[in-house]
Amino acid sequence: MSEDAFDSLYRRWYRDLVAKTYLVAGGRLDVAEDAVQQAFEQCWRRMNDPTGPPVEHWGPWLAAVAVRKAIPRQKAQEAVLDLGRHDSAVSLPDLAIEVQLKEIYRRVCEEMAGLRERPRRAMALRCIAGLSTAEVAQEMGLTQSTVRVYLAEARRALEPLHVELRQLGIVTEQEGEHHG
Repeated sequence: MSEDAFDSLYRRWYRDLVAKTYLVAGGRLDVAEDAVQQAFEQCWRRMNDPTGPPVEHWGPWLAAVAVRKAIPRQKAQEAVLDLGRHDSAVSLPDLAIEVQLKEIYRRVCEEMAGLRERPRRAMALRCIAGLSTAEVAQEMGLTQSTVRVYLAEARRALEPLHVELRQLGIVTEQEGEHHG
């Protein structure tokens, strides 16, 4: 694939991916940006691999890769949803975007902190990490129907933030909705 196509993809998705990955990274911008860069490296290799299957929708593919790259790093650094954490060493080119991300992050943390542990974990795995309901059930050692109940509970609690999360590109139209 051409460099122009890759550059176009990068320009289109970089900011949205950093915003989404920022939540998974526990508010650590450096972790989010590193994960997004790794996702674009994999994207470049995938675009230039004639033997690999084609990717029809690069946005969701990149989001899944970036989030899954951030999770182990976040776990390794024992990063938690911490309302007081600030990443002053790294900043986005646009300070307004960083301020907006931090505010949404704080609000999401506050709302998620109010959830019971299982609904919070189910929502994070399903809507932020991008796992299917079946994968969430397996990860949590629950049935899919129990996971759906927990997701519904979390959705109701987080509904006031849904519009803002979509505007920032943290969730898409499909994320957070009832899927099998």
